Amino acid sequence: MKKLRCSIRGLSAILLNLTFISLALGQTVTITPYKSGFINPIVIGHAGDDRLFVGERNGRIRVIDAAGNVLATPFLDITSKISSLNSEEGFLGMVFSPDYATSGKFYVSYTDSLKSNEPGGPLLFSVVEEYKVSSGNPNLADPSSALIIDTVHQPFQNHNGGNLLFGPDGYLYIGFGDGGNGGDPFRNGQSLSVKLGKMLRINVSNSSMATPYTVPSGNPFVSTAGAKPEIWAYGLRNPWRTSFDRITGDLWIADVGQDAHEEVDFQAAASTGGENYGWNIMEGFSCYSPMSGCNMSGLTLPIFDYNHTVGASITGGYVYRSIQSRDFWGMYIFGDFVSAWIDGLTRGSGAPTVVRLTSSPGGQPISFGQDRYGELYICFYNNGTIYKLEDGNANRFPKAYFTSLQQGPMQYQLQGLEGRNVTYQWLLDNVAIPGATNANYTATLPGSYTLQVTNTIGNSDMSTAFSLAALPVGMKSFEARRNSNGIVELAWVTSSEQNNTGFEIQRGGTASRFDSLTFVRTKADNGNSIRDLSYAYIDAGAPSSTLYYRLRQIDKDGKFSYSDIRMVNDAPGTDARLKISPNPASDQVVVSWRGIRGATKLTVRNVQGAKMKQYAVNGENFNLGLKYLANGVYVIQISDAAGKVLDQQKLVKE
Repeated sequence: MKKLRCSIRGLSAILLNLTFISLALGQTVTITPYKSGFINPIVIGHAGDDRLFVGERNGRIRVIDAAGNVLATPFLDITSKISSLNSEEGFLGMVFSPDYATSGKFYVSYTDSLKSNEPGGPLLFSVVEEYKVSSGNPNLADPSSALIIDTVHQPFQNHNGGNLLFGPDGYLYIGFGDGGNGGDPFRNGQSLSVKLGKMLRINVSNSSMATPYTVPSGNPFVSTAGAKPEIWAYGLRNPWRTSFDRITGDLWIADVGQDAHEEVDFQAAASTGGENYGWNIMEGFSCYSPMSGCNMSGLTLPIFDYNHTVGASITGGYVYRSIQSRDFWGMYIFGDFVSAWIDGLTRGSGAPTVVRLTSSPGGQPISFGQDRYGELYICFYNNGTIYKLEDGNANRFPKAYFTSLQQGPMQYQLQGLEGRNVTYQWLLDNVAIPGATNANYTATLPGSYTLQVTNTIGNSDMSTAFSLAALPVGMKSFEARRNSNGIVELAWVTSSEQNNTGFEIQRGGTASRFDSLTFVRTKADNGNSIRDLSYAYIDAGAPSSTLYYRLRQIDKDGKFSYSDIRMVNDAPGTDARLKISPNPASDQVVVSWRGIRGATKLTVRNVQGAKMKQYAVNGENFNLGLKYLANGVYVIQISDAAGKVLDQQKLVKE
């Protein structure tokens, strides 16, 4: 939670850097009351539907239903478990599982009430707990379903953190502060042997009493002696509100400073974790311990900080991804609890641009929230009302955005961003498609597709274009296998060919770098055919290691295209886990799960956890085409016939 500070570490350390702060030019917000009747609201979230859930600091979760009614009966009441005697204790975090619609699971974090001495004594713990929705009422949780996921001892009453969020990889991220007092007296932020001062990453998809969570095999310190394997990143003081960009999957961390600087930390979606954000070696961009000449090697510096002449306690927010505002799109919106302002930060090629959206929001911002549409909400300290934060421009424009998903040959599902009070129109080659006025559209004809979104004041925005082109060769099948003699056999069948010269066979040790083996000429008369043609090649000199193959189809005019990648795996002793290669990727990847038994389904999910596509699989690998997926982050899961997730990994499409 927040706390006021009364000490400043030297005037020279708090001079304003005007490179980063500017006044908003034409960018303002309106903050209007949305719903009232809450007691110290501190967290706002959604469960993938049109309801909002509001967590109160005393330990109750309230429901605002789809019609906008605040329900009298709490969704969950755990006030008897909560310690909220001090300013940074209480109910601190809440998040719903990406598969909540089927699992009914959600998670809360709080400080417990097992105290027998002064506040912050040795019996104060941070608790992360799982609950499930009741079977008979979607607006009531089942208190008896409580399952403690983790507990962490807090040596002092402050710097508890407590933010919970699911990443685009489907894992649960937990942010803990450094344990409190001041200056991190135990140097927890830099110690890998404790969970304090960290961002943790765990897998709760198969949680049980015996095994509340497992540690993802890709966590950066799994093999580091003495380190907590749950650690994803470290060097944090008191992360107060952390969020993932729902489009790109980037991670944003607002870390409350000590005496001089507040900071915004950033982790790109492609990160494999392990970042050290510097505390208590540094505070923001400045040395803290020692106050000068500190060793910054290996540290990940913030993308932005501000000193205590500007504000004194950062409240993290969200990257704006609502259809309602083109101007706010991609802007990280956050606030300061002490100085009571709200800013917007936009990343660029150089220093970020930060604008003051309002200097008088109406209170001390303690937490931001968002609904399923990406619209933002805010709650203020000691205020029982939830407020809605919107673009204040009376002539605002909406944002048109969509992603694409291949459903078959020459068939793609175009999925527009959903929002309230807007209309949609799909266009093909700049001509409106009759009747195509929903958020989604199935494209089957060659051409350039765009989406036009119009708001209630008549302003429109046009999306970037998606091009669908006919393929010169229809590939019916392409297989690669290693026979009992260790020789790799390739076979492929085309269903049609146009102006084809043939196929260059390429082989690589990874799925991102290939070398040419040979060229196989087309069997089609004059390069054209509308019947099935079969081809084969034997790679007698193939190494015994894991190999990747693809075909480079070349037209008569010199243009070329690539087939899907096929993997031949002959690597005994390979770890039994899901692998994706290459990653990040732009066109296609090979997903393999050697050693994991029982996999029958492969599922692609977006950053919100929604199922984008599901495939039936067998064997130990699958080629996944990405060419028509929008850039961003996805989760690849393999599961068994009963739907149990066997493993999952994050995939970055760029």
